[in-house]
Parts: sequence; C-alpha cells; structure tokens
Amino acid sequence: MSDLPLAGIKNARDIGGIQTDSGAVVRPLRLLRSARLNNATDADRAWLASIGLRTVVDLRQPFEIAAWPDALGELAVERVFVAPSLDNEGVGTFFELYLSWLDHSGAAFADAVHALARPGALPALVHCTAGKDRTGVLTALVLDVLGVGEKAIVADYLLSHERLSADSGDVVYQHVITEELITGSLAHVRARFGSAEAYLLAHGVSAEELAALRTGLLGDG
Repeated sequence: MSDLPLAGIKNARDIGGIQTDSGAVVRPLRLLRSARLNNATDADRAWLASIGLRTVVDLRQPFEIAAWPDALGELAVERVFVAPSLDNEGVGTFFELYLSWLDHSGAAFADAVHALARPGALPALVHCTAGKDRTGVLTALVLDVLGVGEKAIVADYLLSHERLSADSGDVVYQHVITEELITGSLAHVRARFGSAEAYLLAHGVSAEELAALRTGLLGDG
C-alpha cells in the first residue's frame, strides 16, 4: 500500500504489496485507488501515462461528475461509470448506507469487477469522490476475492482516514471511517452469501472473470 506521486489527487494509493493468506502478493501498480480526479496536474497525468494506465472506474453519481469532472486530459484510458445508489431513504447511518449499497447496488460493484477483469484492463484506477466509502467497499470486495485476510483489508481501508483527516474542511471528508464499517460490511456479505466471491457471482460476475482478476492482480510472494 504505497503512496503515489500524484500532487493533485487526494487519498491516492496502490494496493500492490498486500499479501494474501496463501502468501501471494498483489502486484504493484496494477490497481490504484483514489479520491476525485478533478485537480489532476500535468505531472499527475504524465505519471499515470508512464505506468500505462488503461482503465478508470468512476463510482460517482452524475451530479458528482458534473460538479468535479475528471481532469484526465488526453490520457488514453477506458472510462467506466458504475454508480452505487446514493438514495438515502430509510438510511440513518453510514453503516446502513454501506449495507444499502451491498444489498441494492450489487450490479454496480459487479460492473466494476467486469471492467477490471476484461483483457487489457490493467493497470486500473478506481475512484469516487473521497475514495473512502464506495471505493473502500469495492476494494474490500476485490481484496477478499484475492484471498487477502480481513486484517490487511481493514488496514488499507483505514488509510483513508489518515490521508483525508488532515484536510477535514474539504467536502470529501464528511465522516470518520472506522474499522467496524468495513468489518461489518464484510460480515454482512458473508452472512448473506458466504463470501465476497459468492456475492459477486450472484450479481453476474463469472468464475472466469474472477480467475482473470486474480491472474491480473496476483504474483508470487
């Protein structure tokens, strides 16, 4: 989980280097995560081009995209828009919002995995507005599918608090994230489906796509 040289993009990190329970390691610079990209600089775009970025998965709603359009310029990437619902009716807490995404926006998370698993999709970057909630849930699902243990998933998730709390006046820092938000979400998935893999399969991701995702993201320890 290394920092990235992206001056205009907040909460940016590489999930590469995380070890699975079986001893495999997530390959570096294959899957990045971040907050919104509207302040990307020329140097940021040059660096993303230098690593061969192929895909950007945007988890935001249309109103967020309109407010903060990505500043990717002429960067030659495939843009994929898959938005978990932000309908807050009957949702009183952020934990309830996370569970609402998992219960009602499974197709969006599955579409993101479809995009990441397709041939030639990697390296990829996944982002929302803050890069902590929707991006955090998707990343947790992917890491679980890869065989990463819960302790390491939580450690990656909690880095968003550290990265964003220094700029708490920004709209992207709307609440404090806690370990319980992501452990509770994973527990919810396991209670209903058995695993993140089964959850994604139930929402239309194929076993072949999950195998391709593992092949694309994992290397030997």
